[in-house]
Amino acid sequence: MREQYYRHRAPVYDETSYRGDEVVNAGLDRETAEIGKLLNTLPEGRAADVACGTGVWTQFLRGDIVALDQSAEMLELTRARVPRARLVRALFPPLPFATGGLDRIVTGNFYGLLRPPERAVFLAEARRTARELIVIDLRSDGDLHEEQTELRTVDGTTYPIFRRRFTPESLSMELDGELMYRGRYFLAVRA
Repeated sequence: MREQYYRHRAPVYDETSYRGDEVVNAGLDRETAEIGKLLNTLPEGRAADVACGTGVWTQFLRGDIVALDQSAEMLELTRARVPRARLVRALFPPLPFATGGLDRIVTGNFYGLLRPPERAVFLAEARRTARELIVIDLRSDGDLHEEQTELRTVDGTTYPIFRRRFTPESLSMELDGELMYRGRYFLAVRA
């Protein structure tokens, strides 16, 4: 179901994701640029953007970059945005990388979609394949970690999507990592 949703939503994903009024849009754009600057300062190396979507975060990575997603439609949008990235279409986990084959994995707005068993497998795969994991995800609107199934509609079709929104503390503690970025809309943790 999740794969079908993102395939269906790909053409409008960037224009509609988490967008609201002008203030929200400006905040999202500002925070994306700020996180992008952080990602761009990381040492070059072999990096994978897992669940790359349209390549919003992929574009900021330096070195030998792999953009991985389950959706061919999303990967085509990534190709347009980041032509230097090597594209890999795969369902995951497992991640299609050799043990220790990556310097880092970056994933944006993906980790919060995973249910507990999926999270455990993803984290084990990330640790198997990369020395470093950077998780960028949505911050909760309040001081509480949020977890719920959201109904999202695209062209008249409704999809139930599991989604978590994190506090800075909940994401850092869950990943046993360092908070790299604390914004109003996004968080980034290095583990």
